[in-house]
Amino acid sequence: MSKKVSRYIKENTWIWAAVGAFLLWFIMGISSGRLNLESFLSNAYIASFLAILSFGQMLVVTSGRGAIDLSIPGVLTLMAFVSMSIINGENKNVPLAIFVIVALGALIGVLNGLMVIYLQIPAIIATMAMNYILTTAALLINKNFSIFAIAPVLDDLIKTRIFGVQLMIYLVILLAVLFWFLLRRTSYGKSLLAIGQNREAAKLAGIKVNRVEILTYALSSVLAAISGMLISARVGSAILGMGDDYSLETVASIVVGGTLISGGKANVPGTLAGCLFLGLIVTAMQIMGFSVGAQNIAKGALIIIVLLLGTGQGKAERSVRFKKKSA
Repeated sequence: MSKKVSRYIKENTWIWAAVGAFLLWFIMGISSGRLNLESFLSNAYIASFLAILSFGQMLVVTSGRGAIDLSIPGVLTLMAFVSMSIINGENKNVPLAIFVIVALGALIGVLNGLMVIYLQIPAIIATMAMNYILTTAALLINKNFSIFAIAPVLDDLIKTRIFGVQLMIYLVILLAVLFWFLLRRTSYGKSLLAIGQNREAAKLAGIKVNRVEILTYALSSVLAAISGMLISARVGSAILGMGDDYSLETVASIVVGGTLISGGKANVPGTLAGCLFLGLIVTAMQIMGFSVGAQNIAKGALIIIVLLLGTGQGKAERSVRFKKKSA
């Protein structure tokens, strides 16, 4: 029995993120005198916005070759400005805004994919360059629009509770189920995992590698675009630099949750646990009175540690796969 439990934990490293999140919440609750369901839901609500972005990052990282989407902050910020300028406080404008940001998000993702695949630009460089372009575009829009009104329907979406639980939490759980199904039960998901494990073998198996990778970048950007609209509704406006904090937090969250930084393995429930864990760490630092600079240093150190652990885990899993093939 103990061996089965040990093997299960080894195969599902996201459990550590879930345990860590629970312990952090418990300690914070005891120290602040707020050990209750409401405090947990408050942290889960904040983490839900990071989770939407992290699902997109998870797909890109899973594609392998060290791919990371660093254009997420730029997409988020620009689409926040675009959506708010279209909506202008009117519910009737929301459908048009959603259509525009989804279309633009998909286009940005496709461009990222084309740069990586056909121009052979490393994903980190290509998406970083795209991020600069998008951030500059957001700056130009900001000069022309100074006031952004939130549509009541978006305000309701952000604030509504069902049985005491924020609607956003339900939506993110639903999104997690959809991505689990996408990765485990669809040809796209199986192809993406195969590409991340061995790109050349995937090509030989007849998988349309380029098409899958382009779709992956498109999905990541679409999720970032939708997040831009939701986060701007949450904070009350579109703000320059509003996506900056999410740049590497998405990477840290997915790796903590068991997604291999080297690609070929994705973990949806782990991503949720990783987002909650990271969010609780930030909250704990704020409670302890850490300055913004100290928080950034701590987050940077955590990200480095997580990436190092993820790299080690990836080497171990590749070694196991190699031994199985040799046998």
